Amino acid sequence: MSIHGNRYFGYLMAHFIGEQPDGEQVYFSYSEDGLHWKDLNAGLPALRSELGEKGVRDPFLVRDPQENKFYLIATDLRIANGKGWEAAVEAGSRDIIVWESADLVSWSDPRAITVGVDGAGCVWAPEAIYDEESRDFLVYWASATQLPHEQERKQKIYSSRTKDFRSFAPAELYIERDNHVIDTTMIAHGGAYYRYSKDETTKTILVEKGSSLHKDAFVPVQAPALEQLYGVEGPQIYKRSGREEWCLIVDRFAEGKGYLPLLTSDLDSGEFRVLADEEFDLGRSKKRHGGVLPITAEECGRLLAAYGDGHQALPGQFADPDLAKFGDRYYLYPTTDGFTGWSGGSFSVFSSSDLREWKDEGVILDLAAGDVPWAVGSAWAPAIASKDGKYFFYFCGKTPSGVSAIGVATAPSPTGPFRAEPEPLLTMDQMERLGIAMGQTIDPSVYVEEDGTAYLLFGNGHGAIVQLTDDRVGVVEETMANIDGLHEFREAVAVLKRGGLYHFTWSCDDTGSEDYRVHYGTSERLYGPVAYRGTILAKNKELDMLGTGHHSILHEPDADRCWIAYHRFVTPLTRFPDGKGYHRETCISPLRFGADGLMEPVRLELGLEPIEKQRA
Repeated sequence: MSIHGNRYFGYLMAHFIGEQPDGEQVYFSYSEDGLHWKDLNAGLPALRSELGEKGVRDPFLVRDPQENKFYLIATDLRIANGKGWEAAVEAGSRDIIVWESADLVSWSDPRAITVGVDGAGCVWAPEAIYDEESRDFLVYWASATQLPHEQERKQKIYSSRTKDFRSFAPAELYIERDNHVIDTTMIAHGGAYYRYSKDETTKTILVEKGSSLHKDAFVPVQAPALEQLYGVEGPQIYKRSGREEWCLIVDRFAEGKGYLPLLTSDLDSGEFRVLADEEFDLGRSKKRHGGVLPITAEECGRLLAAYGDGHQALPGQFADPDLAKFGDRYYLYPTTDGFTGWSGGSFSVFSSSDLREWKDEGVILDLAAGDVPWAVGSAWAPAIASKDGKYFFYFCGKTPSGVSAIGVATAPSPTGPFRAEPEPLLTMDQMERLGIAMGQTIDPSVYVEEDGTAYLLFGNGHGAIVQLTDDRVGVVEETMANIDGLHEFREAVAVLKRGGLYHFTWSCDDTGSEDYRVHYGTSERLYGPVAYRGTILAKNKELDMLGTGHHSILHEPDADRCWIAYHRFVTPLTRFPDGKGYHRETCISPLRFGADGLMEPVRLELGLEPIEKQRA
């Protein structure tokens, strides 16, 4: 597969999982670093074939750079049907199964295309690579054939050319060796092509380098680590985004363990390092021979919306999300995460029409670039509000002395450009002067009363509230007070009004703890005291949903429905063994009220019904 530039953000793996009844279909898995994977579609098949052998193995994904679409091709083979391997080799299907899609979510019905030469006993592990020079695809696969001079069948690699995966040129012999050869994969880099194939006789992986895709253009590359790795097949290689490093994965079929990753920083060297078990995570299902496609951030988000767990809203590392709706569009304003010590310096905004697929609208405020005169970094925990067509962005930042403060920026639209006020809105000096108990002046949220009066809730260690001035860029200091009754309060207090009650929610414990959670209480008064009602958002350890907190709640009064946006530790949890408190991902879940008028606990379960996207 070719990788054009560094525009890719994550990876989609298509694979099968074994010879169990449903194992030989197409499964999807997702990764953002190419080493740690999570199963999509609740671990169930994403695509099925009822054609030919009524099952598929070795699925491979390829991008069409000319038509802006994707193809998925696979072996027409199902060992679970009981025919056995001898029949699969000598009397198997000569077809490949093909799907196509414009977006990786909505897929065509599968079609069977005969590509194998007459007399071929099988067509296995089809792959394709786009040829930039001829502007078509070279498709290649393994077939067991017996030529006139041969005493028995031998596995060889054949190839064909196509532009649309409907019409194929006649097949030609592409690779033949003294030993059987199957499972070829290729990658382009630096004007050359690197080819990895399984020696079916020795059960090892051999490497070659070619100046072009022509069958005679390749010469061997010595790769001792691969030549000594016995009992593997199904090689796949892809570049890790943002790194001068490539990952080769090989299916450990002899041990029944699925894929194993190896890394190299030099494709010419043939030197690969086998990763230790703790350095990768292939997810809950066994990953058997498949294909890996680098994908953009937009494509990552689309896949998570369609096949994810029903909660994660954004790909990447974002935390402390503030969810709002302006007009008929939703907006998410999160902390940019993934920086040691919460040291991120900029804010971005995302928009959506349906709360599922989000568009990155770009950076709206950059503290590190000097957009905020009083702040030097630590861009945390924003909140958004609007009045009379103007938008107010409240945020945290650190002053040159290292103390956190809350500021405000204004813009004519929800996506900016935002201009920050020259001085902070709330500071620790102000808290001390006014006698307000406070650990840090952070974590603003906005509440607007029915008469239009706006308030800012904030605080760490102690929660507080203050009325905003009519222009929303100042505070009425004499209205500032601590809020009583916030049981086990740590930070991030918010409030909404429903049914004549003020419903308060706030985060407890530490953001680096898996027990970080959201408590709930009610009051008849905006300033409290608050009656504690219990926990409404907490971890689901069985599903690896941990550290669930620092939330915002969007109430849509017209539909009387609520959504809670929050963060959790990045999944899979193994990706960041340390520092989980600043490696977080943003989620959105429904928030419901019971018949008694009180909030019900958020159900952290697989929120979407498993889907099989097979529609034109």
